[in-house]
Amino acid sequence: MNIKDIFYNGEEAYLIVRTIKMSDCNPRRYGIPRDDEESHYKVLQVWRDFHNCDHVLRKDNHFMLCRTIKDAEIVE
Repeated sequence: MNIKDIFYNGEEAYLIVRTIKMSDCNPRRYGIPRDDEESHYKVLQVWRDFHNCDHVLRKDNHFMLCRTIKDAEIVE
C-alpha cells in the first residue's frame, strides 16, 4: 500500500481501492435502457460492492471506491 492510496476527507481516512470515470456508471453502457439518476447510482453500487468497498467519494469527474480506515482500538 502506498501513501497515495489514502485519501483524507475531514477527519476520516479512506483507502482508495479503485478510481473510475463517472461515465463508467452510465447504465446504457451495460444495456439498461434507463438514464435517470437512480440507475446511475445502482450501477455505482454494483461497482462498490464488487470491490468490497464501503464508501464512494467523488473528485472531479471520477468516483473513488474506498474502504474506511478505522481508528485503532486499545484492547486490554
